[in-house]
Amino acid sequence: MIATTTELHDALITRGLTETTAPVAESGANPATARPWYIGLLLGVSGWLAGLFLLGFVGLLFRPDTPAAAGLAGAVLLASAWGLYMADREGAFVAQLALALSIAGQCLLLFALNHGARGIGGIAASALLLQAVLALLMPNPLHRALSAFFATIAWALTVRFALFGEPEFWHGDRERAVSLGSSLIGWALAWLPVGAGIALLIRHEAGWIARGRAGALRPVLTGLIIGLAFATLASQPFESFRWWGGGEVAQGWLALWPLLSAGAALAAVAAAFALGQRALLGAGALAALLHVSHFYYALGTGLLLKSLLMLAMGAAMLLAARALAPTGEAA
Repeated sequence: MIATTTELHDALITRGLTETTAPVAESGANPATARPWYIGLLLGVSGWLAGLFLLGFVGLLFRPDTPAAAGLAGAVLLASAWGLYMADREGAFVAQLALALSIAGQCLLLFALNHGARGIGGIAASALLLQAVLALLMPNPLHRALSAFFATIAWALTVRFALFGEPEFWHGDRERAVSLGSSLIGWALAWLPVGAGIALLIRHEAGWIARGRAGALRPVLTGLIIGLAFATLASQPFESFRWWGGGEVAQGWLALWPLLSAGAALAAVAAAFALGQRALLGAGALAALLHVSHFYYALGTGLLLKSLLMLAMGAAMLLAARALAPTGEAA
């Protein structure tokens, strides 16, 4: 499998289809400063932690306790992050400082936009809009991937809370049970658009690479694939893990969502395979296992029904694997 531009260039040289010149850098990146994915992940996590500490420092120093003050401080921090990214796009320290500033700015802007809000749905909708804008504007691959990932979480929360109301831990009332039809429609509204966007980007990958948009769209595509694999957890009924307190869990057919999300994680695996990204392949497989475990241990659904649903899911996966098998394969 050809997974990088260097391998593609070597294959073209072997077939005599190109001259022996230096290959183009992957996704417009500088090969001298390219980092492995796990280093980028570690830097991203450290950047979020630094952003939380920076947010606390800004709060203690400037006390932006009004929406206007918080909005102004957030805008200044985001503008500073954008300026740092533009000034130095290769330095690890500068990039993480900019990420920390951006995280603190995002939290302040969300506070300003949702001051006095009584529900999570409105907060999730404003976070979705903010992350979509940042994924397009911030000139940094890691920031764009993280923004795309958190945009999928915000989208899932927006859809779920708009359809089925706020969770029990937020408003204190017992949630109503959800029918099978409503559960399937809600899950499809939350995740089919994300899957369709991923498929569209992969299908037209050659076109947007030729137009020089790889540096902007490839990180977004990566974030969407990770979101399809893991962000489905954010929309699932974690209230079903009722290890404390009493009362019956009234989640209804929302208990089916973890099993559906296992299928979404496998779709993310297929997308990663199409891109030749081994790290994303492993992440998607891990997410599928997490979703199956969530489904098995969730309360509110009988073991017999769980077994039947998992049996049907396995049969569907076998049929899909047979349909996707290469033609002409030996029996």
